[in-house]
Amino acid sequence: MKNRKSIFAFFAISAAMIFASCSNLTDANVTSSSEDKNTLNIEVTNYDEVVTQASKSANHASRTIIPDSFDSNGVDFYLYGTNTSGGTFGPEKVTFKGNADAAAGGAASKTVGTISIPANSAVWEFTLVAVAPQGATAPTEATLKDNAVLIGYSSMDMLNGDTAKFTLSPDGLTKKAEIAMKLYTEGWALPTGFTAKAGIYLLTTGADAGTDAAPTEKEVAFTDATINETNTVDYAIASFAPGTYLFKVTFEKTGSNKKFYWSDVLVVLPGKTINNAVGIPNVIGEKPEAPTEFKAGYVENSEDKFSGWYTTAFEWERGSKNENNFEIEVLEFKDADTAVAPPTSDDEWTAASTGGSSFVTYGSKFSSEANYESGSLLSGNTKAQLRLELGKRYFARIRAVNDAGESAWTLVALADAPAEPTGTKAFTGTINRYRLTYFMNGGAYYDDKAAADADTAGTGGKTADIVSYHCEDSTTGIEIMKADGTPIIKKNTYTWSYWSKDGKSETASRYNEPGAAPEAYTGYKNLDLYAMFATDASVAIFDKKSLEIQADWITVAFSGTPEAGENATLTGKTATIEVTKQTEVKWTFTPGEVKDAAGKKIENFAYDKVNFTVTKGGTTFEAKSADNVGAAKEFAMSLSNLPAGIYQVMFTAHYGTTTVSYPITTTITR
Repeated sequence: MKNRKSIFAFFAISAAMIFASCSNLTDANVTSSSEDKNTLNIEVTNYDEVVTQASKSANHASRTIIPDSFDSNGVDFYLYGTNTSGGTFGPEKVTFKGNADAAAGGAASKTVGTISIPANSAVWEFTLVAVAPQGATAPTEATLKDNAVLIGYSSMDMLNGDTAKFTLSPDGLTKKAEIAMKLYTEGWALPTGFTAKAGIYLLTTGADAGTDAAPTEKEVAFTDATINETNTVDYAIASFAPGTYLFKVTFEKTGSNKKFYWSDVLVVLPGKTINNAVGIPNVIGEKPEAPTEFKAGYVENSEDKFSGWYTTAFEWERGSKNENNFEIEVLEFKDADTAVAPPTSDDEWTAASTGGSSFVTYGSKFSSEANYESGSLLSGNTKAQLRLELGKRYFARIRAVNDAGESAWTLVALADAPAEPTGTKAFTGTINRYRLTYFMNGGAYYDDKAAADADTAGTGGKTADIVSYHCEDSTTGIEIMKADGTPIIKKNTYTWSYWSKDGKSETASRYNEPGAAPEAYTGYKNLDLYAMFATDASVAIFDKKSLEIQADWITVAFSGTPEAGENATLTGKTATIEVTKQTEVKWTFTPGEVKDAAGKKIENFAYDKVNFTVTKGGTTFEAKSADNVGAAKEFAMSLSNLPAGIYQVMFTAHYGTTTVSYPITTTITR
């Protein structure tokens, strides 16, 4: 495509000193300007798709349809906010600077701005806006929002941090824009029998961005003459909401079920006119090119928000502009205690997937997957997030797909994390996060030896179990707490002796015994360690495995008498509900035997609480719980408001500080 307009001149001028990709911030330290003022650091992240485009040619592979430039004076940035104590701040103008990486000639880095705000420990809700220069008069919040061309939001507590991070976009602003684009076929004539339609669509869902009464999709009357910028076809919408969209041209031959697409991300800014002349290349019958720069990283602090899962973020660049959608394959390596080398070619991928490992392909219906988090694999998107299970190893690859065929696969690179969301970290070796849990087992934790020695009764310290999350490190590993060092664990007057890997006292289950060399965990599976105490016969130790939910503990059935063809079946962690008239299905949770460390059944055992949830794509449809569950407990699941699709049914059982879960992928058909 050739975009003939001046492209976002403001960004071209200020990108070098203001915006960033994904380098670590090096100069965002708190300094106090006075006793009652603190320096707030401001980062603007992830509007680099527009910024990057501004510093490159108009033929760059994405993010090229953008409005006329701002005026030559650029824009100003203003910050304002409120806090939970009722205080307000601003609006005040923000001064930006580049960081050390950019100054040294390195890769472009995050926007870094500073501003002095009241030193208040309450949680702040900040708004950052970009507007045309406002002159000497201090603008009000209303003025800023009415005139903003970009806006972003951030929440933070000044007591626990000093940096507010913003993603700026036009999304959510209301001042209407105008679309007045000129389209042509860039040197080729539309073949006989083909028609062309152009429209503006929502990036995540692919739906028309207009209304039912006024859709944006319309036929484009290309002729043999409209092959250059001199002879163009108008695509015009007088009033359109600001935001980030997909502009797509569809070519279809009468009588054929194949369609071919060309698309580009369209950034609509408030009050601006998009009057670009856009040349469309010939994509009819052409396969898409392979995506590039495919990355994956784990989203910090996402572990166990859904019990047993964490969020993985994927990011890539479009290889061409003619895909219908992308496909991501996620390979789960077979269960093995030794380190696994990720595939480096399609042949190695195939060999791995036929050697006991398995993979799942996510495509155009990505948002309907049970473990979907955000993003989309539809045309024009370059970001997606999904939940993966803790304690498993994965790898991934991506390709682009259209009606002409598929591109080559691109294997994921794990050295650098995606830029979004903020706080995403790089994996090491494979895609893996695991949970390390130290169960106090009735003991108390002391991180200071003197305090532990002084507490002769052994009743102080911290009693909560210690949980941390890590990536597999098959070389160095994660160092495990040692029983004859610091920290110290006590149970009354009994002495912490060693860790047990399964709550049993057999030698084979012991971890890091006193006198032995310190051990580091080099595995990838979730690791539970139980504190064991010398001469303490009263310590009640459960067999961890028997606490886990078993497949035969759960059943599913209709509440009423099924109609012909209606079924509710459950096999392992997969359920199918075929429904025509039933309005409810009941899930029954019946705990089985729970045993102690010696293998003896514990009589009258009951879980403290059992939670039952039904979710899809981040939306929760059912959330119920029951206390003191030792016998059969029914959980009703309403079918009335559940359309056909794939849902995640989750049972989560709690006993003391132990939590176990059992996910069931449930397909509802009607």
